[in-house]
Amino acid sequence: MTHTHTPLPYLLLFLFSINGSTQIHHKQQQLIIGFYNCENFYDTTNQINVADEDFLPNAEKKYTQSVFENKAARLANVIYSLGVIENVNGIALLGLAEIENKLVLNKLITSQLLRKYHYQFIHFDSKDPRGVDVALLYNPAQFKPYQNKIFTLTDESHFTTYATRDILYVKGRLMNQWVHILVNHWPSRLGGEKKSASKRIWASSVCKKIMDSVHQSDPLAKFIVMGDFNDNPTNKSITNLAMENPFLKMYKKGIGSLAYNDAWNLFDQILLCREWKEKKREMTTDFLLNNYKSIVYNKQALVETNGRYAGYPKRTYNGSQYNGGYSDHFPVALIFTLKMAENQQ
Repeated sequence: MTHTHTPLPYLLLFLFSINGSTQIHHKQQQLIIGFYNCENFYDTTNQINVADEDFLPNAEKKYTQSVFENKAARLANVIYSLGVIENVNGIALLGLAEIENKLVLNKLITSQLLRKYHYQFIHFDSKDPRGVDVALLYNPAQFKPYQNKIFTLTDESHFTTYATRDILYVKGRLMNQWVHILVNHWPSRLGGEKKSASKRIWASSVCKKIMDSVHQSDPLAKFIVMGDFNDNPTNKSITNLAMENPFLKMYKKGIGSLAYNDAWNLFDQILLCREWKEKKREMTTDFLLNNYKSIVYNKQALVETNGRYAGYPKRTYNGSQYNGGYSDHFPVALIFTLKMAENQQ
């Protein structure tokens, strides 16, 4: 096959730092927030009203119980590994995309590697035809959910002929700080980037409306907006949110979370509202925007080493051929250094 682009390099930037000090002081604490598109994480049962027929034991892909078990084990390994960076004791919050249902989430949190963290999750079934949803995995020792709901992208003039993934909203206390979390998986680029751009701009406007509504009652509300946006940090749908983007500099350096046509995209991002900068120092754990690292977690095991897609994320299937990988996306994360108030000057 003839390539029109330079083959992808191996991007093994295990901890690519964008912002913040790496100096560790006594009585400081690390906290990890991540996002991971799990690429078609289905169970093996045919669900009513869900187009999951490609992921069944008798399908061309032969998505058997053994394949499902292997997929779950690989994803659990990634989540575990992501949560012990810099000797942190597990990830605090992890947004997930392409999750079929609660069964597959339970499979993850009860795995041998993850069960010790007692992870819990928040998930709603959406009306997406493929049956893949977003979810929020959380460590109850670090995050206490208070309120959650879903927001549809369907109204009288948008998504009237088919549904797409909902936006998951969760309010809770993260290390004693009230936070508002939005987990997203925006409409794909099917049909072309320009032709489909209006759908993602609409999704962005729904996100903005949710934040504006919360800000009416709490002008200093702290938002974390994460997801597979199917757009890069410089696209209008993202810039319209007017948020701090810890992944912008990384993208400009050519780092990505997924590859297509031998070029990197950074669709997977975690955004922070600008109110974080204005936080007054209270007698609680303090999050500082100049005190975190942003990473694309792309260690060597997650990278395809053979064939046409060498250098890409190592996915579960190449077409209908089982590939034994993880996902066609690398996870992304923010690693915060939290400084307790009594140590602040």
